[in-house]
Amino acid sequence: MSDPTIPISRVQQYTVERCPHCAERHRFALGFGRRAVLTFGGAAAGAGLTCPTTGGPIVVELELRENETYLGPVDPSAGATGAVALPEPAAAGEAVAQDGGGERAEWQKGSRTTALDFCRTMLATSSGAIPVYTAVLNYVGIKGISGSLSGRLSVLPMILFLLASVAFILALVPTLATVSDERGFREFRDRRLRLLDRYIWTGVTLFVTAMAFSVYFLFSALGTV
Repeated sequence: MSDPTIPISRVQQYTVERCPHCAERHRFALGFGRRAVLTFGGAAAGAGLTCPTTGGPIVVELELRENETYLGPVDPSAGATGAVALPEPAAAGEAVAQDGGGERAEWQKGSRTTALDFCRTMLATSSGAIPVYTAVLNYVGIKGISGSLSGRLSVLPMILFLLASVAFILALVPTLATVSDERGFREFRDRRLRLLDRYIWTGVTLFVTAMAFSVYFLFSALGTV
């Protein structure tokens, strides 16, 4: 059944080219809404539909957008904002809910862990890139560009790697807050995940920029050999 507490934000036309029950072509209008719980990453969802000819269940795979959930079939004559979700058949709908509910719960449960593991990996990579860059630059010949503008700016990648490490460190720092109820926990969790996402993107941007400058300065040093 569709969740009446989640408004429908998008209606998509979905076509079943060959029905497994009557071998005919069917079109369905499917409703999607914004998820109440933030998660890192996306997921595929299963939709339980009904063959209009035989009434048999049809289970299809749907690709969800970021923070989006599948609500169910909708009235195709209604718009996306005013659409009213139609009940799914019990046999197909309950089977999909049972199959997807556990996976969705595990995804949400492990979402923060996935982000923190990525931060730990990138922290080790960013901090380890500083001595590697320095060693390679000395090996290819930093003395050849020491007096030029490129030589003076060759420390820029090390600074950017360091700043990227700081961003990932800040992402891993625990946050202290008082949570008294379920609503407070959800709001705190959403704030924490959004902040974590900003730190991750800041760190990744700094790391990629540092890599680009590293390649430039290393080739500049090689050009003087």
